[in-house]
Amino acid sequence: MLSKLDSEQQPISEGTKAGYASAEIGISAVETLAQIYLLEFYVVAVGLKPALFGLAMMFAILWDAISDPLMGILSDRTGSRWGKRRPYILAGGFLLGFSLYFLFSPPNLETQTSKFLYLLATYSLVNTFMTVLAVPHIALGGELSFDREFRNRIFGWRLFFANLGLLSGLLLPAFFADGGDLLRSRSLAARSIGGLLLVTSLLSYLVTRGRDLPYEKKGSAGRLQRTGIFRSLASVLKNRYFRPLLVAFLIASLARTVNSSIGLLYYKQRLLLEGSQVVVRILLPFVFFLVLSIPLWLFLAGKYGKKAPAFWGSLLLGIMTVIVYPIFPPGSYEAPLLAAFFGGICAGSILLFDSLVADVVDYDELVTGLKKEGAYFGFWKMATKLVRAFGLASLGFVLQSIGYREGSSDQVPDLGWNLALLFGPFVGALFIAGALVFSKMPLTDSAHKRIQSLLLRRRRSRSDIYAKNTLNSNILNR
Repeated sequence: MLSKLDSEQQPISEGTKAGYASAEIGISAVETLAQIYLLEFYVVAVGLKPALFGLAMMFAILWDAISDPLMGILSDRTGSRWGKRRPYILAGGFLLGFSLYFLFSPPNLETQTSKFLYLLATYSLVNTFMTVLAVPHIALGGELSFDREFRNRIFGWRLFFANLGLLSGLLLPAFFADGGDLLRSRSLAARSIGGLLLVTSLLSYLVTRGRDLPYEKKGSAGRLQRTGIFRSLASVLKNRYFRPLLVAFLIASLARTVNSSIGLLYYKQRLLLEGSQVVVRILLPFVFFLVLSIPLWLFLAGKYGKKAPAFWGSLLLGIMTVIVYPIFPPGSYEAPLLAAFFGGICAGSILLFDSLVADVVDYDELVTGLKKEGAYFGFWKMATKLVRAFGLASLGFVLQSIGYREGSSDQVPDLGWNLALLFGPFVGALFIAGALVFSKMPLTDSAHKRIQSLLLRRRRSRSDIYAKNTLNSNILNR
């Protein structure tokens, strides 16, 4: 059996990288289905009051955020013969698929209380099993390879399949639409996505066999190398490389939350475009250009390191957003399509941020001697979810303050311009601010190379000591 050092040094085929990353199809499809269609499904088809829907979402999302770092630490410390991440990927994929089916296939519920409790229970289960699958999966991606270029490609594959999942979650409900029967169409879409989850989580589990070794309970001194949960989380925040990276990504996540939440409102109220045409002629091309940009960002990261391309991608996206969206003429699809092209290319740089988290974990291992990918990626996901929840909660008050009247065809005259300022300069300023914070992160390409060199030397030394102790033990036991 390969040691962890040997496993990380072994070449990884593109098929293995793609097979591992394929689980992102199901993960992203579930997120898209819930974010875009769940409110309409429960308010219109099931008949739940909007206020109760929002209350159920709040409780479920808070639990989801809290559970992320807990799941990460648990997977860090799992010692099984199947590995420390892979069992959760397999179990999480199957359980998430079944819980998604129940979320979109409610029984005949009569009272508002029963509808609220059913949504709260099933969506909490979906979030729980999403955490069981997603956190160990992204943590495994950070430790599959010690090679810098291979890491970038792994996270490039993740972004590629995540966008395929986004398209699946976006288009499957429309594909199954049948005369406006929301209950049937959404249930069929959930079943299809559940099937994707079963297949892709199993594939990810199978292709990573032998590359996910169990938790090593004993360190070089023969003592258990465990720390408490709160101490583990505190050590994450003490990492001087992780803090600016996290803050920059949270600012960008807030920008993305506002952008995605008011996008259709901007196109309808400011540019006077039809919603269905916006999806087909602007949003889908944006995703297409983003996917096409992945090889470009991998090339730039290999040539110039990760920091410079990630910085310029975020900065240029912010500058473009500030300038162009307030000046687009009403009724035009061509100008927003050009912005979708440029924005999709720049947005592809996001894969470098996830890859940088894996690099930051290298520094933590060098300092502490412990591998804590799960703790870092769990905290990463928790923080982004809390920011997204805060952004969505605040956005309702912002929309109200600029004159938006929910469900009304009669809007204030200045609403379109106010939305343009919010969608353009405000969102763009957040992207620019995130890029400027990110520029202060001290983990340069040369610094990471030195960290990996020292870490590799330490790992080899420990491996030699372990081999020597094992040999001596075998001789004494003869």
